[in-house]
Amino acid sequence: MKTKQFTKMRQLGYEAGITVESVVYNAFYIYFLIFLNTVVGLNPVLCGTISMLSVCVDAITDPLLGYICDKPNVDVKKLMLWGGLLTGILYGCCYIVVPGSVAFKAAYYIIVSSLMWCAYTTFCIPYYSCCASLTDDYDEQTKIRGISSTINAFVIYVGCVFPVLFITLFATAGVEITKAWTLAAFCIGVISIVFGLINYFSIKDVEFIEKAVVEEQEGLFKTYKDVIKLKPMRFFIPWVFFYLFGSAMVSANTNYLIIYAIGADPDSITYTAMMTLLCFLIGSPILTVIGHKVDRKPAVMTAFGITAIGVIICRIIGVTTLPMMFVLTLLNGIACVGFWCFFYDFAYDMIELDEYKNRKSRAGAITSFPQLVQKFGNAIGLQAVGIILAMVGFDAAAEVQSASAISGIQNISTIFLAICIGISLYCLWRYPINKKVYQKLQAANERRRNGEEDYCDPEIDAIL
Repeated sequence: MKTKQFTKMRQLGYEAGITVESVVYNAFYIYFLIFLNTVVGLNPVLCGTISMLSVCVDAITDPLLGYICDKPNVDVKKLMLWGGLLTGILYGCCYIVVPGSVAFKAAYYIIVSSLMWCAYTTFCIPYYSCCASLTDDYDEQTKIRGISSTINAFVIYVGCVFPVLFITLFATAGVEITKAWTLAAFCIGVISIVFGLINYFSIKDVEFIEKAVVEEQEGLFKTYKDVIKLKPMRFFIPWVFFYLFGSAMVSANTNYLIIYAIGADPDSITYTAMMTLLCFLIGSPILTVIGHKVDRKPAVMTAFGITAIGVIICRIIGVTTLPMMFVLTLLNGIACVGFWCFFYDFAYDMIELDEYKNRKSRAGAITSFPQLVQKFGNAIGLQAVGIILAMVGFDAAAEVQSASAISGIQNISTIFLAICIGISLYCLWRYPINKKVYQKLQAANERRRNGEEDYCDPEIDAIL
C-alpha cells in the first residue's frame, strides 16, 4: 500500500538527500580548479575555461530537465535515483589524470565534468522541486530547508576536508599522488551515492499533493517565457546570480589563499572548513527561527549585511595569517548559511505565484530556472578566478608569488565578494513576496481549486 504521510522520519531521509547535492558541489568548486592547475599541469585560464564550459553545458540542460519533470507521467523520484548514482560515478572520473596533448586533456575534462553536472542536475531539480509537492505549508517548507541546512553543515565539511584527508591517506599508503587524487574523488562519489539511495527510499512511497490546475503542458520556450515574466523574477534572478558568482570565486580561491597568501599547509583547509561547519551548526537554527518568527527576507538580508561589511574590514587588515583566514571563513559562512537556508524557499514562492497567474503546476520548470542562473553564476565565477590569477601574475611553478599576485588572491575573497553581495542585497530588498503575500497566494489558489475560478486578490495583482 502507498504511504500517504510525509512523516518526520521520511522528512529526515529527504533532508539528508542534500548530501548528494552539497558534497559534490563543494568538493568540485574547491578542488577541481587546483587539480587541473597543479596536478594535471594546465594553465589557470584554461583551467577556468574548462570549469566554466562544463557548468555552462549543464546549465543549458537545466530548463529542459525542469520541463520534463513537469510532464504528468514522469517519475521524478526515479530521476533522482539515477541522477544520484551517476553523479557519484562521474565525479570520480573527473579526477583521473589522463595522458596526451593539452587539447586532448581539455576535451576529456570538459566532456566528463559536463556529464557529471548533467547527472547532478538530474538529481537536484527533482529533489528541490518535489518539496513543493510533498508539503505546501510555508512554515514547514522553511523548517525543512532549515534542517537541510544544518545537515548541510556537516556535508560542506566533508566536501571541503575529506578529499584532502583521502589524498593524504592514500599517499601515505604509498599510492602515487595522481592516483591518490583519483581514489579520493571516487570516495566522495561513494558518499554521494549512499545518500542518494537514502533519499530515494525515504520518499519512494510518499504520494505527492494533487493540485487542481490546468494540466495541459505548453511548449518549452512558452513555459520559460511565462516564468521569466513573473515580475519578482527581475529581483530573484540577480540576487541568485551575483551571490553565487562571488561565492564560486571564493570557493575556487580557498586553496590559493591558504597556500600562497598565508603560506600555510594545504591541510589547513580542515580548520577553515571547521569554521564553516560552526557557522551552519549555529547559524542555521538561528536563521530558521528568524525566518519562522519574522520572515525569510530579513533573515537573509541580515546575514548578507554582516558578511559584506566584515570581509571589507578583513581586507583592510589583510588576510595574511591563519587566524584572519578563520575570521574571513566565518564571515563568508554567515552569508552562505543565509543563502542556502532559504534559496529554494523563494523558488517555492514563484510556484504559488505561477499557479495564481498562469493556472499551471510547473514546479520543475520554476525550480530549474534558478538552477540555470546558479550554474551561470558559478561558471563565470570559476572563469573569473582563472582570469584574475593570470592578470595579477600568478605562477603555479613559483615557490614565492609576487606582491601583486598575493594582493589579487586576497581581493578575490574580500572586495570582489563584497561587491557581489552588495548587488544581491539590493535585489533582495526589492523582492516583493513575504510570508503575508505567500499566504494570500495560497488562499487564492485554494479558493480557485475549490471552484471560485475567477477569484482575484488585489494585492497579488499589484505584484504581478
